[in-house]
Amino acid sequence: MRTISIAEVSFFDAFGRDVDFDDLYSQAAYLDIETGDVIWIFEEDQDAEMVAGIDPGENQKLREKIESSTEEKYFEIPGRSHAEHHEILQEFLKSNWTSDGKLRKRVYDAYSGSIGRWIEAVDDRTVVHTYYDFRESKIKEIAEEFLQEHGIKPLWR
Repeated sequence: MRTISIAEVSFFDAFGRDVDFDDLYSQAAYLDIETGDVIWIFEEDQDAEMVAGIDPGENQKLREKIESSTEEKYFEIPGRSHAEHHEILQEFLKSNWTSDGKLRKRVYDAYSGSIGRWIEAVDDRTVVHTYYDFRESKIKEIAEEFLQEHGIKPLWR
């Protein structure tokens, strides 16, 4: 197992993104195994400029560098599917996140298959933030399992 110091916020931006919902433009995130940095590239260079303000030439250079790398210096970071995000919410709803049975039932019943509509229906910042904390913890758990399956022990920075 190889220990790598990884940029935590950047990694979780990539790993936790909803690829079915957020990736409107074809893009990928890679972990630089040597530096622990996360590198984003767009499939189309013009998208890089339009979406993220990245110079198309710089995007092209990074993409070609990663694609032509013969060593295993870059590791693609997969995002989560929309279904996985719903599974995390459903796991939260079934957990013991509160001892208030009425609140738990009201919050559980508010879920109709849409995370956004659930947040609106719940209309309780404390509950929503409790869910966000749960989701963040769950995604971190999944990420660490994923990295360990690939021989990487993360040292978050």
